[in-house]
Amino acid sequence: MKFHSEREALTLELHDRPFRPMTAPLRVSQLAIATGERGGERDHAQFAALCRRYGKAEPAAGAKHFTVDLGPFTVKWERHTEFSTYTLLREEPVDQPFDETVFDLVPSDWKDGLYGEVMVALHLTVTVDAEEPVDGNRLSRWFAGNPVFGSALAAGSAQLYGDLRTHDDGFERLLLRTSGPEPVLLGQLVQRILELFTYARFAMLSLPIARAASPRLEGIERGLAEVAETLAAAGRLESDEALLERLSGLSAELEDVVAASNYRYGASTAYAEIVENRLRDLQPVAAEGYINLVGYLMRRLTPAMRTCLSVAARQEALSRRANRLSSLLRTGIEVRLEAQNRDLLESMNRRSAQALALQRTVEGLSVVAVSYYAIGLVKIVLEGLSKAGRLGDLSPTVGAALALPLVVAAIWLGLRRLTHRVLEKPRPDGGD
Repeated sequence: MKFHSEREALTLELHDRPFRPMTAPLRVSQLAIATGERGGERDHAQFAALCRRYGKAEPAAGAKHFTVDLGPFTVKWERHTEFSTYTLLREEPVDQPFDETVFDLVPSDWKDGLYGEVMVALHLTVTVDAEEPVDGNRLSRWFAGNPVFGSALAAGSAQLYGDLRTHDDGFERLLLRTSGPEPVLLGQLVQRILELFTYARFAMLSLPIARAASPRLEGIERGLAEVAETLAAAGRLESDEALLERLSGLSAELEDVVAASNYRYGASTAYAEIVENRLRDLQPVAAEGYINLVGYLMRRLTPAMRTCLSVAARQEALSRRANRLSSLLRTGIEVRLEAQNRDLLESMNRRSAQALALQRTVEGLSVVAVSYYAIGLVKIVLEGLSKAGRLGDLSPTVGAALALPLVVAAIWLGLRRLTHRVLEKPRPDGGD
């Protein structure tokens, strides 16, 4: 049997990024850092340096994820298409959820040298008190008095609270109250929560681009409308070439907008679909007295995605419109050029006819002129023969008159044959 060259890689892909078993209570800190599609090598080297610092094993070259226990905390590194995540966790008793964080244990110089731009910075504290009543005052204090959402997850076995606000340390905060589930189930739940907020943030990344593109698209739309209006106007002064130049400038600007945003819109759409999948997995139900997670998260994500989709559709419509106008203008220019070529050919035909008529006139005059000189030569010959007594009673003048038709006919036939040979199309073999 011959196996496909990608079979093993695709099999491993099915087992990529497994859930890590976790035991509550624990503290989790996560960073999602945008490093770009070409930042994988630097990101890999950065994480490897952290592992060497604690004398631990490094990820293999080309690895996309790696989990290592560094002693003070465990860190899971994952490389995605355009960003990387560092999930740091420490299983320990929790009294105050956010007074101490795992991120505080990371060496300062390593944190300061992080490559890329942080998009998500999140502290998640997991406790084992889901059966106890919720203390609203403590929640408000832990989330700095901000409005808090609350949802029961996974058929009521856990409760998630948060405010989706950035606090003084630059991190957002989440509190997960559980009833002590199995480590594998808890690991799965924590990972889905972290992915939910990470992908939601990256999905929103296209919104500033869409907002910045809208004024430029409005200007391009006005420009295209002006070109179309001018093109449709009767007796317009502006030439097709000038309109085509204006249209080319608008099309170039439109392509610049599309190139700057097209990838981002596609990526945001994919991230938004992952967010919807994670929400279906988590099955959030609003906790009594609190805003549901779905409403709290999607009330801005959904309009943002609709805005991006609307701008993307507008870009596509403008591209089609610009292409149609360009086709109309080019068609008009081509028709005008064909008319000019037709007039030019007609003019050339007239000139050729005139040249032919002139040639025939000149040819007739040439026959007369050459015949005149030829008869003169014939007459001289006849006069010489007459003086030599070779013509008898025939007068040289009469002899020249008798030879005139023959001379004219011979010269006319000779010129005709010469003309045909000059104008004759050469044969492919190069023969005469």
